[in-house]
Amino acid sequence: MSQTEVCVVIPHFNRAGLLRQTLDSILRQTSTGWQVIVVDDGSESSEWERILTYANSRIRIIRREDGYKGPSRCRNLGWQAAQAEMILFLDSDDLLGDWCVQQRLAAAHASQNADAWIFPVMLFRNQPGDMRFLWNRMEASGNLERFLVSDPPWHTSSTLWRRRTLEKLGGFNEHVMYGDDADLHMRGLLQAVNFQQLPDALPDVFIRRADQLRITGTNSPDLLESRMVRLRAGTQMLKKMSELRHYQQLWQGQYFRECEFLLFNAPDSRNRIRWTLRAWRSDWPGFSVVRVIAASYLWLACVCRHRAYLLLRIGRRICMCVLPAGFFPRGSGFEQTQPAADIWGALQQKLGGADVHQIDMSS
Repeated sequence: MSQTEVCVVIPHFNRAGLLRQTLDSILRQTSTGWQVIVVDDGSESSEWERILTYANSRIRIIRREDGYKGPSRCRNLGWQAAQAEMILFLDSDDLLGDWCVQQRLAAAHASQNADAWIFPVMLFRNQPGDMRFLWNRMEASGNLERFLVSDPPWHTSSTLWRRRTLEKLGGFNEHVMYGDDADLHMRGLLQAVNFQQLPDALPDVFIRRADQLRITGTNSPDLLESRMVRLRAGTQMLKKMSELRHYQQLWQGQYFRECEFLLFNAPDSRNRIRWTLRAWRSDWPGFSVVRVIAASYLWLACVCRHRAYLLLRIGRRICMCVLPAGFFPRGSGFEQTQPAADIWGALQQKLGGADVHQIDMSS
């Protein structure tokens, strides 16, 4: 391996203050075998000029000049420009634990046959350690099924990738603004990428949970369109594998869940739901009792949402009894799983001795 073993790729858009904190967490790494590539997605001129001052011999700042706007394009530009064999993707408002690069390189050196390594990551609001929740629980099997029912076990930053694995998969789908990491992980699982999970490792990336700092609103027209792009791209992947009928049925539940999301989040929800149901029928042709029941409930939901909410809840409860269980996933550990007591204790010791400072939310 080269001296620079890991490249941390960070997409950025108008968050120079938070990016400074993210870069500071990388500069405190106990390992020196890293480089950073920040890919700006067309920030305002004042923000662009500010982040240019962060560049040095190990932190490179580049700008997306063409192609699709969004984190997927920026991440692809970043890893393609990297000089390292290992790639770690990080958002511009998240933080690395001081031990992150060292821990991940040790795992990579110890298991040369793996294509990618999965580590636990934790949530935080103002500073690491102020929330005792993991991104999600890790399980020994069933990861593809969990992605198919919107229970993503791995975050974008959970994974340390080999560069050649990203090349094999073609990187991120640049048409997808929302769920691009889940799309990439799903493609990896379907193509038998050897993911090695390390559930007992110390959480080493801290994911911010602050709604006011989200870059893209959940109901923006571009993001709503992107959700459908991802949905239909997943359909095309699964339809090529006729032996995966169980997975295909689980994925059809995504059309139903997308309609429920639109019901409460899209300003023109009725038209968008109608269009999504048409896409479901077009992508998975043939008569389907499941689709008829789902469409009937969604029609009722559109009528009752503002007038008879109790009737809407009764209708949904009936659907939960008759539609496939995968349409209503239960028991998710998403943002609800606490680390084991010994891991939490070790993490508190690490954070207690680290130079961790509170983020200025107004930056």
